[in-house]
Amino acid sequence: MRPDPHRVEGSAAEPSTAPNAAVPGAAPNAAVPGAAAGAGDARPGRLAGLRDRTRHVGWLADLAMLPALILLIAVLSVMTDGLLTSSNLINVLSQSAVVAIAAIGATFVILTGGIDLSTGSVIGASGVAGAWIITSSGNLAAGIAAALCTGVVIGLLVGVVVAKVNVVPFAVTLAALYVVSGGTTLLSHGRTIAPVPTGFIRFSIEGPGGVPYAVWLAVGLYVVAQVVLTRTAWGRRVVHVGANVEVARISGVNVVRTRTSVYAVAGLFSAIAGVVLTSGLAGAGASMGSPLLLNIVGAVVLGGTGLSGGRGSLLRTGIGVLFLGFLSNGMSLLGLQSFDQQIVTGSFIFLAAAAYGFPRWLRRRSARA
Repeated sequence: MRPDPHRVEGSAAEPSTAPNAAVPGAAPNAAVPGAAAGAGDARPGRLAGLRDRTRHVGWLADLAMLPALILLIAVLSVMTDGLLTSSNLINVLSQSAVVAIAAIGATFVILTGGIDLSTGSVIGASGVAGAWIITSSGNLAAGIAAALCTGVVIGLLVGVVVAKVNVVPFAVTLAALYVVSGGTTLLSHGRTIAPVPTGFIRFSIEGPGGVPYAVWLAVGLYVVAQVVLTRTAWGRRVVHVGANVEVARISGVNVVRTRTSVYAVAGLFSAIAGVVLTSGLAGAGASMGSPLLLNIVGAVVLGGTGLSGGRGSLLRTGIGVLFLGFLSNGMSLLGLQSFDQQIVTGSFIFLAAAAYGFPRWLRRRSARA
């Protein structure tokens, strides 16, 4: 009898396996090393306290990048004029909205130990598909639906090849990047599809409290995605597949289905980002999402989501998005050239990756000693 997949335990911050899970090769009633004597005794108080401490550690890990973000804002506010004005803060949030939305899908993929290099091309393809329907039929709802379907279909095809055919995600998504980008350019004849309705453009300009609707949409999507990741069986399966795929498979998780689904979800969020970007640019082009790829993946890595999978959260990604947003805005206010900004941004991402990998290196070194 297969274990119930809904009983897979763990969190997005610190995945773990159930203490009484069967160990391959062990006797059915063998005690798990480290387990307390009398496993059948109910101790809800102690278990609840352990879960509370685990959640507390997880929240601390998720907020590890927050002091760096606060320090960056403080330093840039001293070095520049107008960084913390309301108009500039809204500008930072508006410019970060597209990256923030696409980074949600990228986080789900990376949590499973995968990578999605096709994000930028899917943003462009979805935007072009939506803009083409909107400009040709004048139906805004149909255009948005077409954009979302385009992203989901592309993500689903990529996910099937990665999970079912078992091809390396880097190779599959790199191929998808070229195919989707080239196909979109061919179908659009390299033109920008415009104009789109004025009401649609206002979505990225106006909103409650002077904050554009696009920013509110990004915040709402983060809340929903975080709940899905931490409070649903599917979210726990995503984390456990990335933490240890064999343990997840033994626990009853359908690894193929889980891996396929995260790429479809990533395609959906890339499509939403494409719709928002189309609104902000008042049109869509095949290459409009390509420059955002490194910022999207960089925000996830900078936030602390491990590229090996099984460690990370949407809160970490959100902090990473804000860090890159304020960094880019501050460098622009300082008058740095684009190549200087690339060097600085790449250096921060490198330092973040090294900082999260350093403890693991120390553990390996101490184990050899």
